[in-house]
Amino acid sequence: MKLVASVTTRLLVALLLIIGGEAQENVLTRVAPSMLECYESAQIFERDNRLPMTMNMLIELIRKVEDTPGFQQDIRQLAISMLHRFRQDGIVRAPGVTSMSGVIPFSPTEFQFTKHRVLFSRLLPGNAVNFPNATLSIDERCALHFMLSNSIDRRVRGDENIRCSQLSQYRAARVPRELDFKDRTRLRSNYLGDNEMLEQPEMDRIREHIKKIKHKASLAARLEMDPDEDHPDDEEEHPEATVEGGDEPQEEPIAAAGEDEETGEPLEEDGALGEIGDVSLVDIASNAISACPVENGVVYTPWGSVMAGTVLAGIAAGLEPQTVQLRDLMSRSDQYRSRQVQPMRVDNRWAATLSGDLAEVSLLHAPSVANNVQVGAAGAWNRTVAPRWYFLSQREHLQMTDTEIRAGIDGLLLATNIAEWRSRANNLRLSQVLDMYYSHRGVFNDTVRSCNRRDLFTTVAPMQQLREQTVAFSTVLDKEMQMPFTISQEAIINFSDQATDALANYIPSALNDLSCEATAIVMNDPTIWRTASDLYIFIDAAWPHRDAYSVVSNILDSLDVGRFGTNYTILNARDGNVIVNSTQFLSDFHMTYTPELHQTLPNGLNIPNVFRRMREETNNVMSTERRTNNLSGRSKLALMIVHTDRVSEGDTNFAIQHLQIFREEVPDLRFLYLAAGDPGRFNRFVRDERRDVFPLRELESGSIVDTVRVQLSPVIHRIQQEPRRIVNPRCGHDWVQENWGSNSMNQFVEPRGVNFYRLHPNYFFRQGENRRFRIQGHGFATLTVCHSRWVERPRQNSTENRDSIQCRTINTDAYDIDLSNACDGHSVIHTCPPLFVSVEGPLNPPAVIRCSEPQCRFPDNARFAVVLDNMGCFSSASRTVSSLLLAAMLALVVTLFKQS
Repeated sequence: MKLVASVTTRLLVALLLIIGGEAQENVLTRVAPSMLECYESAQIFERDNRLPMTMNMLIELIRKVEDTPGFQQDIRQLAISMLHRFRQDGIVRAPGVTSMSGVIPFSPTEFQFTKHRVLFSRLLPGNAVNFPNATLSIDERCALHFMLSNSIDRRVRGDENIRCSQLSQYRAARVPRELDFKDRTRLRSNYLGDNEMLEQPEMDRIREHIKKIKHKASLAARLEMDPDEDHPDDEEEHPEATVEGGDEPQEEPIAAAGEDEETGEPLEEDGALGEIGDVSLVDIASNAISACPVENGVVYTPWGSVMAGTVLAGIAAGLEPQTVQLRDLMSRSDQYRSRQVQPMRVDNRWAATLSGDLAEVSLLHAPSVANNVQVGAAGAWNRTVAPRWYFLSQREHLQMTDTEIRAGIDGLLLATNIAEWRSRANNLRLSQVLDMYYSHRGVFNDTVRSCNRRDLFTTVAPMQQLREQTVAFSTVLDKEMQMPFTISQEAIINFSDQATDALANYIPSALNDLSCEATAIVMNDPTIWRTASDLYIFIDAAWPHRDAYSVVSNILDSLDVGRFGTNYTILNARDGNVIVNSTQFLSDFHMTYTPELHQTLPNGLNIPNVFRRMREETNNVMSTERRTNNLSGRSKLALMIVHTDRVSEGDTNFAIQHLQIFREEVPDLRFLYLAAGDPGRFNRFVRDERRDVFPLRELESGSIVDTVRVQLSPVIHRIQQEPRRIVNPRCGHDWVQENWGSNSMNQFVEPRGVNFYRLHPNYFFRQGENRRFRIQGHGFATLTVCHSRWVERPRQNSTENRDSIQCRTINTDAYDIDLSNACDGHSVIHTCPPLFVSVEGPLNPPAVIRCSEPQCRFPDNARFAVVLDNMGCFSSASRTVSSLLLAAMLALVVTLFKQS
């Protein structure tokens, strides 16, 4: 019977290899044909042109694929096809190879490729034949390739004297940010994982200086380097070949393109660069190893950066687990020796995550260091806002870096649980898993989440099983990897044990990632805050592109941009013209708002132009809401990012007058100002000067820890706290109501989540029969509904004006709020307070997970309906406009009379 089972297993593995091998181009010993497009063009390959390497961006791209019309792949099929389409580890540039027609100097020659080939040819077989490539642009496809493919660029760049020394500075700089917390044991330092290098000016100067040095030396010596090596801040090569005007790559166009790929503001050379002249051109052109190499395939998360390809591989393995005997993974010539060792089995969930990386440590590192095996290598981003360059703090012992350790734990956690999660939610999506795990909420509970990985390590990876799987996969990898030495099976076991022990000691002592509490939006509050807004951002182009780009990137990355949350539009603060059209994709901003575009924009702030544009935009939105019968469900905000411009007296009068019109026509619209200099100069142009005006200093000013994130935290929290608007869509932008009746829309809230809504008195000012606001439960979960006329964010456990808050739980029933005579005693609309409502999800997910419709961000969302009955349309906008026109005419008459 055992013989039959063994033969069956071998036949199955062989069949999988034959079927998958037909299209497994990512295991070939050259750059996969479908990935060549990422290396053929300097514009695409240039790292500073790529989409940011963040988990938010990865989730957005995956969701974009899942939302493709007609897309039918389930989570397992998508995970496998994405890995086979975009992941190819170990790709590095060939030193000394000159670009020429038909030659691209990149191939998978680094040690990571051996493990990659074993995994994807034998343990995670499949193909990408059915992947919808046309859904993504070339920029998006190549972003996925660079996010999922692991390698290390070790070449000397020329900026090491400054760049590498900065890595040590952040060890000290990171800690003071946690001194204010009482329980520091819960707030672990992550001085490298979530920090960034100093801002660009210093690196720009180095870049310019080295560029001049190499230009002078170019006639004397031809350097064997890519055009990108002109840019020490960019730490990665450009390919020296591109396709221009034909199918054959050419060398010269790439060199020219490299000259144009500068980012940041051009800076004049100054005396501070005296020592940069010591940069050795010989060292730059040689094969010497950089003191702080660049690690590829890393994505940023607030809880430590991770190797994204490993995380996805863990999910794929968990959805199709295999436990394969050693002899079935080895070539025929190695099977005899495998019979001489104790029978072992390789679990693809372990091989794809922790034991796979530990096997590399066991074979490539342990034999050369006797009994001093080391794992882990910390690193830092050049910036955490739109990060693209991840530098390692050491140049040796890089077989298992911190990003691989984090990804190994995450991948194994997901692999271990994914089958059970999928049984609870049949239509579970890949984007949903990542969105839940890399957030404060966790996957169906608040335990399995990335900020808890260190505490979950010993649970998900028992030491004995970790040792066994490391030995097993090391035995397989030993027969596949070319090494400068030969080791016995006994040595493999010994080295694997040492590597496993080193990892077990390293994680609790050195993997210092931020805790869940340290990154909570509100301290000691487990509530999940989600933002849903229509956001208009007006940029004053007097800001350098670097600063404006960083500010907007950070704001958008924090506001749940996407079809479940925030929609944004980028406009110019001077002429009011659109820079980035209204969109729900982060990638649109990063691909559109380039330094070249920024240079064409007019500088300054012109409030009349901004207000005219906002009136046009809001009129269009309200007309669309009337046409589609949409109650909105999003807040409406206009954010002005202003440099040092001041507002003239004439513009001030215009602004004050038109703010009255906005208050009548668009009562939910709020203007926010983020300004350099004295922000108080905009106090007269907002509803609440204490909440709506914020300072913004030059980003390179202040202390080293006063980053863009620190400066923008108040304005981000302000946007997050703005209630979602509920409107009577029958009013439109002209406030003319042609009929009466009921309007409703479905909304969703997650466990531990809360939605805040506001209904302005413009919709219930006068008395009306059967006028009410209703929250109708749909039986998905027990929800807590609260309302108040005075507390903007009413909650059951609120300590603010508890007597003015009313709450009740609902499930399939409804919560009704009578508004038939809600403004009794108020003669003016503005004196009648709005209605504030909150809907809060349960503390724990429901036993039965039901949310499977496309509007569900997560499977455990609870659906409910917001219903408006017999609302009216009350606005004195026409009288306000008439008054303003009359005042303007009188002023004109007085002026003409004086002139006569």
